Amino acid sequence: MARRFSDFRRVDDPNNFDYYLEYGKVNSSAQKPAILLIGGAEEDTVGEDAATTWFLKQANYGDYLVLRCGKPGKQAQWIADNYRDLINSAAELCINSREAANNPEVVQYIKDADALYFAGGDQNEYEDYWQGTATENAINYLINHKKVPVAGTSAGMAILGDYYYAPCRQGVLSSEILDDPFHRNTEDIFRSDFLQIPFLKNVITDTHLDRRNEIHPETRYGRIFGFMARIMVAENQPVYGIGLEEGAFVAIDENGIAQVFGNDSDRGQDAYFLQSNGAFPEQIEPGLPLIWDDRGRAVKVYRIEGTPEGSGSFDLNNWLAADGGTWEYWFTTGGYSGFRQERM
Repeated sequence: MARRFSDFRRVDDPNNFDYYLEYGKVNSSAQKPAILLIGGAEEDTVGEDAATTWFLKQANYGDYLVLRCGKPGKQAQWIADNYRDLINSAAELCINSREAANNPEVVQYIKDADALYFAGGDQNEYEDYWQGTATENAINYLINHKKVPVAGTSAGMAILGDYYYAPCRQGVLSSEILDDPFHRNTEDIFRSDFLQIPFLKNVITDTHLDRRNEIHPETRYGRIFGFMARIMVAENQPVYGIGLEEGAFVAIDENGIAQVFGNDSDRGQDAYFLQSNGAFPEQIEPGLPLIWDDRGRAVKVYRIEGTPEGSGSFDLNNWLAADGGTWEYWFTTGGYSGFRQERM
């Protein structure tokens, strides 16, 4: 029988963390390593159901733990209500200070998990509270030694890349970074000394690519392209990106092969695997529009449309072997107005 938050002890001490065991009793399991990247705005869709089922099966009926900052959410409750036959337990752990992130009790909760889910929220808080702490070490232990499946949505996906964007102020718009690659809102692009995720080396991730509304006036396709330009110049090496539209789920198995879940609808649910194509930006200076053209071939992109059954195949070992999608080139001949996405 599922047990609600109110039935369990709330840990709310000066260390500032909350732990809720929503269902079951924590025990050990024999899980498989896997990664699930989630573009955000899932909202109980058939694509979400298929991707969640895939992910929980990698955990082999184990203990599911949600990590987040802020107040507890309903992710563990949702898992317990809908996927009880695929788990042993479901819990949420909110870590809201560096003191809490170094608390041995918090560390043990993490190490006991068989599947780890990073909730959405504010990736800057994740970085501020968890980076360089015992929590960071416990997470990396889970992923790289215990080898549990790990998932992240929105901000939780953003921190999984080797490079990540964790703004301390308003997030940069596509027009801002393309019209000025060194815009003040771009200063929080980091090379990870945080989480070490297999198959995401030299990769930056971005979510909500297709979101556009009154609060978010522009899509983010140009933003991840701009991030890659900045990183390539700073690191003097090729760079990769994975960008997801809302409702898209990239499921990466233990061999580094990705497939994409979604709703097979007319809107969104597509995933983009981006790689620099060898040439550096022709113009990347503070205050000037980005020019990264390379004769219309600056960034090579593989696009896979998500389906409820899981579609496509992309090999993250070599970024070459791909099936079930289409190749594109992304480039700009001058800033935001010159940005293009064209099929090969």
